[in-house]
Amino acid sequence: MLYCKVEIYRLEERLNDNMTRVEKVTDMIVFNTLQGKGYVNGNFEPLDKNVYVWIKQSGNEAINRLLSSASKKKTGKKGYPDYIIYDSKADFVIVIEDKKDMGKHVSENIKDEYAEESDFWKFEKAEEFAVDGALWYACNLKEEFDVIAVGVSGNRLEDMIIDTYIWKKDAELFHNLNIHTIYSIQEYRELLEDKPETKISKAAVMNEWAKKCNNFLRDYLGVIEHERLYVLGSILFALNDPIFRMGYTKYRGDRELAGIIWHTVERKIDGSKINEKDIVKNELKSTLLALGESGKEEIKEKYPKGALLELVNMVDRCLFDYHKNGEIDVISAFFNVFLSYSTSGGSDLGIVLTPPHITRLFCDLAKIDKDSKILDICAGTGGFLTAAWKKIKYGEKKLKEKEIEDFRDHHLFGVEKDKSIFTIISLNMFLNREGNSHIYKGDCFSLEKEIEKFDCNVGFINPPYSDSVYSEIRFVELMLKVLRRGALGVAILPINAISSRTKKHRKIDEIKRSILQKNRLLASIQMPVNLFYPKGTESVILVFHTGEGHHGDTWFARFDDGYELIKHQKTRTPTERAEEKYNALLKAYREKRETDFSFNKQVGYEEQWVYTLLTDNEYEITDYDLQETLNEYVSYLFMNHYL
Repeated sequence: MLYCKVEIYRLEERLNDNMTRVEKVTDMIVFNTLQGKGYVNGNFEPLDKNVYVWIKQSGNEAINRLLSSASKKKTGKKGYPDYIIYDSKADFVIVIEDKKDMGKHVSENIKDEYAEESDFWKFEKAEEFAVDGALWYACNLKEEFDVIAVGVSGNRLEDMIIDTYIWKKDAELFHNLNIHTIYSIQEYRELLEDKPETKISKAAVMNEWAKKCNNFLRDYLGVIEHERLYVLGSILFALNDPIFRMGYTKYRGDRELAGIIWHTVERKIDGSKINEKDIVKNELKSTLLALGESGKEEIKEKYPKGALLELVNMVDRCLFDYHKNGEIDVISAFFNVFLSYSTSGGSDLGIVLTPPHITRLFCDLAKIDKDSKILDICAGTGGFLTAAWKKIKYGEKKLKEKEIEDFRDHHLFGVEKDKSIFTIISLNMFLNREGNSHIYKGDCFSLEKEIEKFDCNVGFINPPYSDSVYSEIRFVELMLKVLRRGALGVAILPINAISSRTKKHRKIDEIKRSILQKNRLLASIQMPVNLFYPKGTESVILVFHTGEGHHGDTWFARFDDGYELIKHQKTRTPTERAEEKYNALLKAYREKRETDFSFNKQVGYEEQWVYTLLTDNEYEITDYDLQETLNEYVSYLFMNHYL
């Protein structure tokens, strides 16, 4: 325990001999916090045999080696953070840097982490700012460890600012964890394990924030349904601008702030690669400027600085760091819930929103990689293209930055006809930096020749479910036609779209026959009944291989995704078994294996291509099944006011 005695001496030397220096008050607050969180006792002795705590040095050989040239002055000499914590059980490091001055908490380079011209990785202000310093040490340690970097500033406990970042081992970028306190060692362990329940809790939080933002836009700013997404996307868009983010609290009143938001968004659109910029600007301008005139007298009393400022604060506080750090699951969950509130589930826009875990499934079914060129001829709000981009950017760790940028700029193609939805997808793609130069506005049937020139080898589609002219299967036929030979096309459709029993569109069998003459149906996966809740559309995913006539078996499956409906929520929520079920389906699909939820069968164009219509079922009804069905029926009657 020699190192403990040394640390006690060092702590006393720093905290007692120089207590006149205000910085030491911050050191003491951090020490007391570590003591309260169970790291050490009052004598600075560790309370967990697997956890080591050091001040301004390290007793770990690997840590010392990595910090041997980590001086914040960039002299090439050794450097150590204020506190180093090493957990030998989970093999990760926590570094803590503190500053007395709250104005020296974090530099703008770190705040604008994804600015295109940012040189944040150089950490030129590591000596000056707490967060910068913590991340500088994390940058040196991440070669061999997962690192939690904590920046602390302030000299009064009630005013302390704490920000927490994670830098995963060998990762190119760090991420903001949106944690503003010091956790216990067990909480950090669970965070690094990325347990399903952590994702579930985030989803629940996002659900609440989505509801709150939607209600605020409706009640306090009077924004109509689909334009609420314009406002939310534009605020996130504006917050990407470091000048706006630093200064938005200084503007006087909603009118001035609305004007600044619009001019910031306009400037960023003009500097982007978005196609049809004038359409996007014309859609956004009137909505954003109208925010300045929406205040009511009672609202002014509640929010004297303006309801719009309160909304921007809300988005900045609850969403911006998630967006900035590319947490696709969290942001996608938020936007899907928000859309379900703000656009009646997308129905007022004429679209059916694809849940994020299904867009992820499409990417895994197609096994996309850096050479995949993705096409979505009914791009909607961009869910499939966003999922593909995030898969490459964050899921392929071996790729070089140049390869990732090439994928973003040259491998994502989308077409959208409706100008409102085109505006939404343009905002969405820009916010996620997916490269907007290949999103086109127009009718995909009219643009067939142009789309074919994209030469894509992967097609994703969730076609319009309410088109009175084109059936859903017609969109699938077009997608397969414009893909290159040997491509994979993945579609999610209502079951009625591949059934000759539907009365809305005719000649479905004729289109199915045409499809099978030129493409092979590899798989059909029946989706959960409530996938598109609150809509009751029953759906199926079809996977095709282009350029060869249909032959051999098709793999049929029924997917229980492990999601459930939660009372008073508008979306289905993942349970702890969701990831397990997802992986089981994917493994069986890749092996085309027969399981208790899948089988292989030869089919032709005249059959229904649906698991439950082709499987041999034993219809034995138990008392439990009967009771469950009755319970569901009575609940339905109550919810729809029949009783």
